[in-house]
Amino acid sequence: MKNFCFISIVVAIFTITNSAHAAENLQVAKLFANLPDNCPTPDAFAIAPNGSLTLSCPNFANNKLQGELFSVDKLGNVSHLVTVPKLGLSKKANPMGIAYDSQGALYVADARGIKDGRILKMSFDQNKLVKTEIVASGINPNGLRIHDSAVYITQPMMPKINTDGMTSGIYRFSLTDRDKTMTNSLLDKELIFNVQTDNPDIQVGLDGLDFDKDGYLFTTDLGDGEVYKLTLDSDGNVVRKELYMNIPNDARIDGMVFDDEGNLYLAGFGLNQVFKITSNKRLIKIADYPDNDGSNGQIDQPADLMVYDGKLVISNFDLMKGNGLRNTEHSKPYTLSYINLKKF
Repeated sequence: MKNFCFISIVVAIFTITNSAHAAENLQVAKLFANLPDNCPTPDAFAIAPNGSLTLSCPNFANNKLQGELFSVDKLGNVSHLVTVPKLGLSKKANPMGIAYDSQGALYVADARGIKDGRILKMSFDQNKLVKTEIVASGINPNGLRIHDSAVYITQPMMPKINTDGMTSGIYRFSLTDRDKTMTNSLLDKELIFNVQTDNPDIQVGLDGLDFDKDGYLFTTDLGDGEVYKLTLDSDGNVVRKELYMNIPNDARIDGMVFDDEGNLYLAGFGLNQVFKITSNKRLIKIADYPDNDGSNGQIDQPADLMVYDGKLVISNFDLMKGNGLRNTEHSKPYTLSYINLKKF
């Protein structure tokens, strides 16, 4: 990766507090919201300017459904926000990671595959969509965050890069960028970080990402269970990489989010788990559910999470199945769960 001769790589010294063996403080998850039939695979969250939650639904479980965005209030009431436009393509949109900028525009990771995948900017008047613009194309984005006038996305698989294991990366775009076309290779100057996934059984890399209150960028390799802490310079380039924590790789960490106290929460997609890394780097498993249907708030293949109104709200993707995954079938009900953060 370009400019990495200037990057110092710091490997954390693992103590009992940051080993792969997590302490347990299991919490009971409860039902936050039942979702409508056109949201069978809920994915990512963003807090809207009006204080509600926005939820993305790529609807991979039913390709006859369009990609949708929903609004969820503090009581768990769900209303349709908007269908993500196709923008001239025949393939439906697949909205995944989402985040609002300071002006109330929503940036969307539209994961339609490398050929048609895009980052979108959707501008609203109240709850009415008035304009959709393409920030970048030629990528298949997943996680998305906004920080210091830039949008950051994860690209979990970059097969054009010829490495022994799958390479994945993080891209950075200015909020003012429009119609950028990526090659999905090391030639893209917007690619600020990449890593190779060594786990031969799970060849999927960087997925979740979030910034802490000090501006450090955190991300996790889903296949290897490695959480990285990245230091950025004033131009948004990665100048230091630290292996911050190892999570058991069978957890298959997806989304992540910080709370105001500097604790980092992680969605364990593979085994219906949620982890917490405390501000002093202690790893704690706070939820661990068997295979279930999510009907009573059980965590059912968590994809993303958001700290919201004293709760950790969790999306139950409930779709993928196969070796190493606890989930065995996709079924109703379609739900969001929550853990009360005020009680532990």
